[in-house]
Amino acid sequence: VPTAPRYDYTRDAIILAACAANETLPQTQDLPADVFTSCLVTPIRTALLWLCNTSPLLRDEVCVATGLSCIDIVDKVPGKANDRRTPLGELNWVFTAVTDTIAWNALPRPLFQRLFRQDLLVASLFRNFLLACRLMR
Repeated sequence: VPTAPRYDYTRDAIILAACAANETLPQTQDLPADVFTSCLVTPIRTALLWLCNTSPLLRDEVCVATGLSCIDIVDKVPGKANDRRTPLGELNWVFTAVTDTIAWNALPRPLFQRLFRQDLLVASLFRNFLLACRLMR
């Protein structure tokens, strides 16, 4: 009885990992416990928290002047991520443009097309993965 050819599903698998098996996840008290997942799920919020906690100007002067913590400031950015007419939407648009440009310049064209142009969800995850790679260095 002839059998159908077997399809190699691993050829199309995409695996995003936070670190190698012999590494540990970086942790800091100023960021969410799982920085990797936070970057994938809430990239703008995570990037703003990272900026707020690594910039002395934001951490000290803005927080003291407003009486708010970094988390409060980040959580009060107005708007919706999908509405470019709002501050949060504009940040999201800039994030998309910057990460797409980094990927365009760093990846071979066929891989860029596959990861950033064929599927909106895959493109979004890989944009967020670029952020995770940067913040977890």
